[in-house]
Amino acid sequence: MNPIIIVDSNKEDADFLVQSLIDEGAQAGFRYFNSTGPALEYLNSTVDRPSVIISDINLPQVNGLSFKRSINDTGNLRSINIPFFFFSATKNAELIDEALCLSVQGYFQKPDNITDYDIVAKKIKKYLDDQHLRPHALIN
Repeated sequence: MNPIIIVDSNKEDADFLVQSLIDEGAQAGFRYFNSTGPALEYLNSTVDRPSVIISDINLPQVNGLSFKRSINDTGNLRSINIPFFFFSATKNAELIDEALCLSVQGYFQKPDNITDYDIVAKKIKKYLDDQHLRPHALIN
C-alpha cells in the first residue's frame, strides 16, 4: 500500500490517528508533516502515489483549505486524484462547508478520546479498502 500522508501541526493527534489506523489493519507507510509547505514539496517530488491525504484545517502559515486548493490547482496532483480527508478540531460551520466543497472524501471532527479515533480510523480504512475494489484505483 502506498503511503498515507498526515498533515497536522499537533503531533500527538497525528500519532493517535496513525496508531488507530495501524490497529485497524492499515498496512502502509506513514508520512507526517507539521505544515503544508513540506507536504506539498513531497507530493510534487515523490514517485509514489499516496493512498490518502489526511489534513487538519487549522495549520500554521498555510491552512488546510489552501493546501487542498493547491493540490486541486496542480495538474499532476489533480490528475492522480489522491483521496483527501480533513481531520480537524474546527467547529466553524462555514469552514466545514468550504472544506466539503473542495472535492474531498470527507471531514472528521477530531475526537476527545482514543475510542473515537478508532471510529475515524475504521471509516478511513473502509474507504481505502473499498477503493481497492474499484478498477480505477488500480491505475497509477
